[in-house]
Amino acid sequence: MSMSTHDDQLKAVGPDSALVGVLSAFERYGHDDPAGAWRALTSTWNWAAPLPTGVPGTDWTGTPAARPVSGGYTLSGHWRLPSAADAMPWVALPLADGRRSSAGTDAEQNGPDLFVVPAKNLLTTGRLPSSRGDSRPASGPVSRPADVYAVVDVYVPVGFSTYTTGKPLYASDAAFHWTAIAALALGAARRMTDALAGSTPGTTPPHPAAAADGQAAELAAVLHDERLSLAATVHGLPAARHVLPQVLEARLAQQVRQVAIVVRHVLAEVYQQVLSVDTMGDRHDLVSIIETSSPILQHALFAGEMLPPVDSTPLRKR
Repeated sequence: MSMSTHDDQLKAVGPDSALVGVLSAFERYGHDDPAGAWRALTSTWNWAAPLPTGVPGTDWTGTPAARPVSGGYTLSGHWRLPSAADAMPWVALPLADGRRSSAGTDAEQNGPDLFVVPAKNLLTTGRLPSSRGDSRPASGPVSRPADVYAVVDVYVPVGFSTYTTGKPLYASDAAFHWTAIAALALGAARRMTDALAGSTPGTTPPHPAAAADGQAAELAAVLHDERLSLAATVHGLPAARHVLPQVLEARLAQQVRQVAIVVRHVLAEVYQQVLSVDTMGDRHDLVSIIETSSPILQHALFAGEMLPPVDSTPLRKR
């Protein structure tokens, strides 16, 4: 499925869609093309919008830069952060005016420009520039309208990055985002089990085939049960934009967390199968599927923390 097709379909499935439809659509996208589905999700929806967002520094104060590395990016630079960052475990750090590295491939130059990092990774610069030639001390905890913080070569996994050009999600859209990312993870994991059994076009199952088939069937059954549990949780729920009662939102958050745990287990089992196979030095097909799925799996483990239930964040928007 082409990138444009993913984009078009994802724009039709959003916070105004019934959650059961979100589950069905995104699970299918995650299975068909994990990498394309992740890229389409993050370019269509800016899931980091509800987080405290830094104002990037300038050439004078420290222009942010992101350098592509294996599995993610290293991020450096200075940002002004609002006082709301004091109460949040995660912050969103954009590049200046969407600037990206001019080096590397086209994909790297067109990569994400918004990165989510734990607030504990921020360093106080000690100065708070307000205009050229004017600065004042900036020490202690975040307590003023904005303080300057820095990160130096902080590693950010691909799954913790997105695009400022995406349509912003609000804190009240958390149920949509949780369901979408859990569905993508289930779909990507199902693709792994299909490849393990050799039923994915263009892939070769590990050998001996009988052992792989048996393992694949067991893992596929685990994923099927988890999908049914998530489907039962979202069945009958309204569109995510209709704020859910707190008890239902908490139940969904717990179910999404469980999906992430199960998918991680499936990933570990599949990878173990890959390691047990003698590929005569060739790269196994499953390795590529695991790598292209990694941003989804990284994000799924922390989705409930990065975009928490609406009643637990001071940044609620309606």
